[in-house]
Amino acid sequence: MNRKRTGIAIGLVLALAFCGAAAAQDTVKIGVVGPRTGPAAATGAAFDEGIKLAVDYVNGKGGVLGKKLEVAFEDTAGAPDKAASGFERLVTRDKVVMVLGESHSSSALAQIEVANRLKVPFVVVEAWADEITAKNYRYVFRAGPSNSGVVNQTIAQWVKAETFKRAYVIAENTDWGIGIGKLTENALAKAGIPYESMITERNSQDHYVELTKIKAFKPDVVLAYIYGVGLHYFVAQAGETGVSPKAVVLDGAGPPSLWPDYWKNVGDYGDLECFVSSMHEKVELTPLAKYFREAYTKKFGKAPTDYKSRSIFDGILIAADAINRAKATDAEKLVEALEKTNLETTRGTAKFGLTKGGPEYHQWMPPMLVIQWQNKQQVVLYPTQAATGKLKR
Repeated sequence: MNRKRTGIAIGLVLALAFCGAAAAQDTVKIGVVGPRTGPAAATGAAFDEGIKLAVDYVNGKGGVLGKKLEVAFEDTAGAPDKAASGFERLVTRDKVVMVLGESHSSSALAQIEVANRLKVPFVVVEAWADEITAKNYRYVFRAGPSNSGVVNQTIAQWVKAETFKRAYVIAENTDWGIGIGKLTENALAKAGIPYESMITERNSQDHYVELTKIKAFKPDVVLAYIYGVGLHYFVAQAGETGVSPKAVVLDGAGPPSLWPDYWKNVGDYGDLECFVSSMHEKVELTPLAKYFREAYTKKFGKAPTDYKSRSIFDGILIAADAINRAKATDAEKLVEALEKTNLETTRGTAKFGLTKGGPEYHQWMPPMLVIQWQNKQQVVLYPTQAATGKLKR
């Protein structure tokens, strides 16, 4: 009797193991890294939304290699050590064939070392530090903005187009903030625009002393590179101290100006603030952008706001396309396929640079917009061919 029960139990265990193995063979798994907790948890929520839409889209078109696409997510909380260990878990525990995501440059810089060591393709979608691709690692790609691209192609051009006379740059003390702040200083100097700058604490809730210095300089534009709710404190306090709207405040990160708690935190001081974004309801660069908006609204019962949901959506489509063209999940073949990417996404046609020596290597820079809140409505200011209105002060 006991032997019979033991035999049945062993049989059940083997059957379950076989079913698990069979299920695993029916899917191809990729990983996503990003902050679900911490000051930028809203980015993780946006990533989750984009993942759901992308998986539905890819699997609805037959999946990858004839199998279902599956996504495993690791919360990085914006902490480099947690980001690196989470990346490694995705590879060693979850057996993902590729990793996507991240929005904190400090986390991405830790993760690219793991990707390079483990020889696993990593497609960064929203971490902007130039160093991420400037290291020219074979397994590291970026399908999203870079500091130099955002500054030189968008922000600096907008500042010149609006003929601002004096600028103030305030940047948080992170890899992203310090890097993009320095690039902005260089661009302003090149354009002959007088400026001053300062570094601020990333999580500061009190910018009054800094704003006193900014006000004394009498700028007509303030370029603020502060990520997270710290940007909300800065915008609100800029209004309280009278720095804005006399000086136009630009959020150089973008998503914090679109988060659900933005208006609750900034109140009326949020109006007339500007920010960078890759998404606007009246500016659709491709048919897929229209599909994304309609699918998002249908699935979540609201219009998309945080463009990072669309960034990860594009990233997953790029990964699926590479896997299908590689006809394999081998890392070397995936890298070769990624290098030949020529795919229409929601933000345009994705192609990665192949010239080594700078941050353009394995980089695709999607177009960015400058948008202003006007009576709580988003008005595109730049580029001029995409503008839906003019700057208000």
